[in-house]
Amino acid sequence: MGAKPGALSLYKAISEKYGDDSLQGQRQYVPIDVLEDLVTTEGVYRELCRNPKHQVWGKGGSRRNLAEKVVGSDARRLFVVLVLLDQTLDTDKLLNSGLTDKNLPLVKDEHGFRSDPDSGKRFSLPPKWSSQTVDQFLENQWRVLAPIFGSSGEHRTFHPRRPMPFQKIEESHKKGSNSFVYYAQIHRAHQRFSSTGSHGHEIVLKEFPHRNQKDFETERDNLASIRSLRDNKHITQYLETFSQADRSYIIFPFAKGGDLENFWDTQKSRPRDRRLALWCLEQMLGLARGLQVLHEFLGNDKNCRHGDLKPGNILHFFTDGGDGTLKIADFGISRIHTEATFERLGKATTTRSTTPSYEAPEESLPQARSRKYDIWSMGCIFLEFTLWFADSWDAVKSFDNARTPDRARPGETQLWARFYRGIGAAAEVHSEVSRTLAKLGRLPRSAPGTALGDLLDTVERHMLKVDVEARFSAKELSEHLGKIVSRASADARYLFGSG
Repeated sequence: MGAKPGALSLYKAISEKYGDDSLQGQRQYVPIDVLEDLVTTEGVYRELCRNPKHQVWGKGGSRRNLAEKVVGSDARRLFVVLVLLDQTLDTDKLLNSGLTDKNLPLVKDEHGFRSDPDSGKRFSLPPKWSSQTVDQFLENQWRVLAPIFGSSGEHRTFHPRRPMPFQKIEESHKKGSNSFVYYAQIHRAHQRFSSTGSHGHEIVLKEFPHRNQKDFETERDNLASIRSLRDNKHITQYLETFSQADRSYIIFPFAKGGDLENFWDTQKSRPRDRRLALWCLEQMLGLARGLQVLHEFLGNDKNCRHGDLKPGNILHFFTDGGDGTLKIADFGISRIHTEATFERLGKATTTRSTTPSYEAPEESLPQARSRKYDIWSMGCIFLEFTLWFADSWDAVKSFDNARTPDRARPGETQLWARFYRGIGAAAEVHSEVSRTLAKLGRLPRSAPGTALGDLLDTVERHMLKVDVEARFSAKELSEHLGKIVSRASADARYLFGSG
């Protein structure tokens, strides 16, 4: 029994379902789900029957047996390449030589052809093939080798010709001097991380040009260390990394809810009820715990801090049901210093934060910046978060405007709405911060004796302190907020006041 009259050839069926590589452009690939759907025993058999001259070498010489051999020997990708070349007559010869999908890609060297994954294995392509056919085989094999990405954290280096399964690439407005950030969609069949909190095929790609390879390696190492943390629910995890040609990439899950500032903006009209109040408190506690884990991971051998905490680096991931989870993100400039003893952790560093609005007062001093640098930044975020909930998004923007100076600091070209005034030893908490804290204390939802009132007391007395030593550690902050949230969960009046 041959192929059904009018049935679509395998070549045509595959070519109509190519995926396009939008990362590098002008490259196509056969998606893995297309290969699995079309290159079945029955599909291979029908394709073999299209050529009445099809001969089968070796034992068990029927088309049906050969079709079963293609699928059973894990040679479906190889068969597709032969279909693209119109060389399916040589299927059995190649299988009998031991060539299967796991040996692809083949590379040409002075001795013939060898498997790139297993350099010890060599193969002879059919002697009747012309040089042109051989070159076409070596070129077309890449079409079936688009990789599958998961959440293992591994790093892989890919051949420049290997197509990437990224369907859509949009450059973000957020980019640094050493990298570019892209929103991307990965083909659903080429990802294994739907449970990471992103919406399946949506991801973020951070690209590092070759000249910034050291920056890539530093960030990858930081992220790999953070990945090992046990309690990392509120810390954004990278998925995998890879290098291709002269660029390296980090794959992150896509935060459908955007960043914290986007949340404040899009949810500005949301009713301020008890459920939202508790969620906000729980998320602030989660961020504090994430910061604690970050500060203390691997014991005291590392002095780790984030260094650029701001609403733009707090991402909102939706989960199945509920309001989602806020996670600390962007460890590109996080500082990790390994020292032999705790006494040596006083060594100063000079790397500046990238967002002066949330920087701590000691930024301008030559002294060491400890982990408590992050506590100041988190205090700024918590104050704005509480202002958003207890008052409004407009109040947050007005607060920002009120802190913006009339003139830029020496050496700066922008006006930054810092939470303090003065430089170095002359720094003091900005008067607008004190005014806003007093204002919030008069609102029912954040008055003294309420959960948010106690949170604001923590911000004022233990976070926004110019004296670094007067600030809570991340552990102390987590423990303190834990008590507030625990009580708020059981006491509705304490949670919401009279508002």
